[in-house]
Formats: sequence, C-alpha cells, structure tokens
Amino acid sequence: MPSFMAYKLIEACREPGCPVCRLEQRAVERYLDNHFYENVNSPRWRDQLRASHGFCHEHAWLTVNQRLGDALGFSIIYQDILNAVLLQMKEAGSPAPASRRQASKPLPLRELIEKMLFAFTPRKRCPACEHLAEASRNILSALIEDLEIADLTEALQASDGLCFPHLRLTLGYVKNVSTCEKLLAIHREKLESLKTELGEFIRKNDYQAIKEGFGSEGDAWLRAVSIITGSRKGR
Repeated sequence: MPSFMAYKLIEACREPGCPVCRLEQRAVERYLDNHFYENVNSPRWRDQLRASHGFCHEHAWLTVNQRLGDALGFSIIYQDILNAVLLQMKEAGSPAPASRRQASKPLPLRELIEKMLFAFTPRKRCPACEHLAEASRNILSALIEDLEIADLTEALQASDGLCFPHLRLTLGYVKNVSTCEKLLAIHREKLESLKTELGEFIRKNDYQAIKEGFGSEGDAWLRAVSIITGSRKGR
C-alpha cells in the first residue's frame, strides 16, 4: 500500500516541473506560515532565530514575497536579533559613540575585526533550511521505497521528471539494481525527448523555418533550465 508521502508525490507529478521541488517548496511554505502564525513569541523558536540571525536570503524573501509572515512578526523577530548583535558588539569592545567614548586604549585592529565578525556571523543554520533538509529526506526516501508501486511509477513517467539536483540525491537512496534501472530509464526517455524538442526549437528559429510557428517545443528551453537546475521557486 502506498505511503501518505507517495500519494503526495503522485499528486505533485500531475503538476509542471520537478515533483520533489514542488513538495519541498510546499513543506517550507507551510513551515514558515505556521511558525509566523503560532510561534513568533515562542522562546524556543526565538532562540533558534537569534542564533541563525533569522532566515537565509532565499527563505527571508520567500516569506515576504509569498506573504507567509506579516510585518509585525518580522519586526518582533528582527528587533530581537538586532538587540542580540548590538549586545555582542558592546561586549566585544566596539568603540562607543564619540559623546560617550572613554579614554581607554583601543583594541588592536585585527582583534576588533575578529570580534565584530563573530558578532555578525550566525551560529546556526537557517531554521527553514533545516526543515527543508528534513522534508527532502522524507520525500526522497518515500519515492524510492514506493517506486515499485504502479501508480507512482506511472505518475513519474507522465510527469516532467526529477530535476538533476534531486535525481542525484534520489540515487543516493537507491538500494537495488531494479529500482535504479527503472529510475534511470524513466529519465533517459524524458531527456532524449527534451533534447529533440530543443533541436526543433533551434531549427524553427532559422529564418527559413520561422513561419512554421512553434508547438510544444516553444517552452522547451525553460523546461531544460528547470530540469537541469531545479524548478523555479514560488510556483
């Protein structure tokens, strides 16, 4: 019987792009949405965010752009981070403003810079990245464990396939030759088809064929970027 994750993979295979990219994106968006709604004032989560200096560039702007967190939540979280960094700067001996500066021997330049680098460097990884890594392990493990189920195999065959980054990761979970061969056969066929479509797109860009117009190969270049680098975020 397919696992719950296998059903989610089958559903994701019905949509454009890499199904693993899609499920990872949804997992991160749910994580951020839930935590901003429920845990902005949670001491445990705030400790984690203080240590990580909030979120990485990708997940901070994902939260903003997808409106997964509100302005008040961001203000509370990032004021807390700034307070912690300023306290570290003070404790590290950063020179005080001129009006309050005491006549004391300044720190040697290299020592001052090292202390400031320590204050400005996160101690922990972005919590959304941590959640993403865990979600990825669960998704890829389920994909390999349930690939022998006909519904999942057929769904993967009908999908756009896994992107190269996730195909590489998935191969690390393979435990037998038959699963490996099935996974590679599915993707070899997709890559051959995409290569042919790219060739047709290139041909139709020649002045002698431009009047033919484009069919399904019209977006082949976008699908090639997606399959080799991973699906676009926020889709």
